[in-house]
Amino acid sequence: MENLVTRAEWGALPPSQQWRALPRALGVKIHYEGREVPADLARPDQHHRCAARVREIQAMHLADPVQGWIDIAYNALVCPHGRVFEGRGARRESGANGDRRLNRAHYAVCAMLGDSGLTEPGPALLHGLCDAVDWLRERGAAGPQVVGHRDGRDTDCPGEPLYRWILAGAPRP
Repeated sequence: MENLVTRAEWGALPPSQQWRALPRALGVKIHYEGREVPADLARPDQHHRCAARVREIQAMHLADPVQGWIDIAYNALVCPHGRVFEGRGARRESGANGDRRLNRAHYAVCAMLGDSGLTEPGPALLHGLCDAVDWLRERGAAGPQVVGHRDGRDTDCPGEPLYRWILAGAPRP
């Protein structure tokens, strides 16, 4: 995938423990950040800020004593410019879906959208989400399901605009 940003390229820290293997999944759960994402992050000249944001998310996850995450919780993250950032990657259990049963059922892909600021997915981000889903199907034996985080947990994630896209069948724009 030409728009993949590997862990090495975005400067990921190593996981604090070994990842759990995930030989296959029912599909992919789509997430959003659930916090403010600056609206100007989507400007074409602002892509240089995206890797730092992914590193910030990883640092928040590693520092969270309640969740006990061993790494960034997502298998992939997609920035507003359509680039797919490798999180835990394919064939590795997610930490983001809510519990072990849910993490073994679906991969987790996070759109860099928030509950304020940047909330509407643009075409580049939607293309990137489709690319991430295709990548996890090809590399991680993800099944056909594309669902929202709220389809497994009591949460607002992935926000109304992104959830409408999922309910419409997660089409490539």
